Amino acid sequence: MLTSTSPAEAARQLAQRRAEFRGERSLIRLKMPQLSARAQLQIDSGGRMLMTIYSPIGTTLARLYAEGDDVIFLNDFEATVSRGKAKDFGALGGPVPFLLIGLPGTGQEAITYGPAGIESVRLSDATINYDPPVYPPKRVVVDQGSRHIEIEHLESFVDPSTLEAPEIPGKYRCCVPPPL
Repeated sequence: MLTSTSPAEAARQLAQRRAEFRGERSLIRLKMPQLSARAQLQIDSGGRMLMTIYSPIGTTLARLYAEGDDVIFLNDFEATVSRGKAKDFGALGGPVPFLLIGLPGTGQEAITYGPAGIESVRLSDATINYDPPVYPPKRVVVDQGSRHIEIEHLESFVDPSTLEAPEIPGKYRCCVPPPL
């Protein structure tokens, strides 16, 4: 939690936390129009992200890995893979991994702060809102055109491990667009 009493102080404290960030792993509830599932969100100190989506019985349904603007989507349920740019995957690359955990990305100027955390962020092609606007965030909503993604943070802990791109099994079919 932040100890700030003004938006300017919240911005300063969050920038400091971002500078000292070592990595985080969060258990989340992911909601999209066609899916509601438990998932794990991992972000390392370099901004690499791995989101693992689970079935109701705990098996891995899909994994989304982002490093900068490069994204790999593995649909483990259908054994398919797709690679592309962040804008093709629901605005989940670039500076967005840090924003998903309530920390400012580098070079973000369109951030609206409240006294307890980020209220909203306007990206070139998406809007991110925090409900309520506190740090750490409880509910993060990403809207990009017709895409609507909600992330509810259930619990988080520090994880200093470095993420690497997942290995793509040889049997996976290539270039199948993700259902995002």
